[in-house]
Amino acid sequence: MQARDLTVVPPRRWSESLGGITWLPRLIDKARSALNGTLGGYLYGQSPMDRGLLRQLGLSHREFAVIVKNAPDDDAVLAALNARDADAVARTRRWTDAELPKRHRVFLFLMDYDDGYLGAPKALQAVGNAASNAFTALVKRAMPSDAIRRAREE
Repeated sequence: MQARDLTVVPPRRWSESLGGITWLPRLIDKARSALNGTLGGYLYGQSPMDRGLLRQLGLSHREFAVIVKNAPDDDAVLAALNARDADAVARTRRWTDAELPKRHRVFLFLMDYDDGYLGAPKALQAVGNAASNAFTALVKRAMPSDAIRRAREE
């Protein structure tokens, strides 16, 4: 599966699911793009939302990136997660159903706005993107991640 170029298009929307796990397609897009060098202004290895999902799966960012790197498509990623720990997949499904949309409603709205999923006027969208990109750049400098570098080496 070819990586999305996240310098041009956003990752899949947070609400999309794979195997009943919300956020998983978005995380796969970010991992593939990071491995491909086209992550752009998105976070991989520093995102608290990603970290929450991976914690439920019992994986680090590096371990998840290795799974994605070795999987030809989304279904293969899900199969690898199930083969690794089916209970963790079930737990993660419950977590994304119960916790994600309720606890993080405001953050998810802002993310949909920033990614362009809400259809905001282009001028307003540009201001939001500039602020978001500045914040992301700050986070990447303050909390560098070597998850992708290490995953590429495996």
